[in-house]
Amino acid sequence: MISVQGGDSVDYTISITNKCNLRCSYCYERHLNTEYGCITPEIMKKITDFVNGRGDAGTVYLFGGEPLLYKDEVMFFCENLRAKQIVITTNGTLLDEEFIKWCIDRKVIINMSHDGSECDERGADRELLDANLKLLLKYQPETLVQLVYTKSNLSKLYDNIMYLKGLGVKKVSAAMDAFLVPDDPDSFGDLLREQWEKIAGIQDLFVYELALKKKNIKENKKSSCELCRKKLFINWDGKFYPCIQFQNIPEYRCGDLTVGIEAEKARKAHPDYSMMSERCEGCEIADYCRNSCACRKMATTGTVRNISEAACLEEQVQILTALELLTKEKGG
Repeated sequence: MISVQGGDSVDYTISITNKCNLRCSYCYERHLNTEYGCITPEIMKKITDFVNGRGDAGTVYLFGGEPLLYKDEVMFFCENLRAKQIVITTNGTLLDEEFIKWCIDRKVIINMSHDGSECDERGADRELLDANLKLLLKYQPETLVQLVYTKSNLSKLYDNIMYLKGLGVKKVSAAMDAFLVPDDPDSFGDLLREQWEKIAGIQDLFVYELALKKKNIKENKKSSCELCRKKLFINWDGKFYPCIQFQNIPEYRCGDLTVGIEAEKARKAHPDYSMMSERCEGCEIADYCRNSCACRKMATTGTVRNISEAACLEEQVQILTALELLTKEKGG
């Protein structure tokens, strides 16, 4: 990895493949009904030339599917891209000590998925994940571990995070299944509140969602989502989309390796891309909410105009929990 310095940056997500060796029940790829494939040497070279030619890469995420199904391709990007940092997002099953050390030597960050004490919804061997996570933490103690919680295991969210902490994890991100539909919104919201209040009380643990909410509240920073301005998703076939949930949706294509980024054309075609969710109009805490995140709206409702009821409840609970944490920090 060759670093770049200064200036406005763009975060690029490069899809190595949308194939995977697991079958997570909540996987977004399985819901997209798209063609499965992987990146070719020709496309790899063109992507590298394109990103390096722009000279504006902030963070480059090497993504899947499971990118480590194609380690040589991942290593090519790590060695040839010019970016402030490179992050590999993996399910952890294919990690080994040699590859981890190779990444550490090049200051490449590895984020790993692990859902805690029960991995049934991932179809993964928990003992293998535990062993590989401990190995990763040995070389990268600040590893961000990403878990997904569903309707069936929401009541164990706190316990699963504590399980990860017991393995030595210092940083976690807990994302809700995007396709979750609560049977009873009121009881679902109460359970969410109970779990996130308990999570907020965990000592010596960085929780990404709460940290981000606290930061936005303190800085009075409103949520923003601008099509192809701060981030770009590059599919394994070389086509560009504003974010991962839009891959292979023709009307949201915003260029390719041949024509470049057609941002203005895409913005004119989708003026509602970054609008506040219709559900959030009049809400007192909407400014701190991810209500304008087009990827989140598309993931939960299939449209850029609204987010799901479950996602709305999650945002409310996390914001209220963050407000309580800030109040305690101020002494009352």
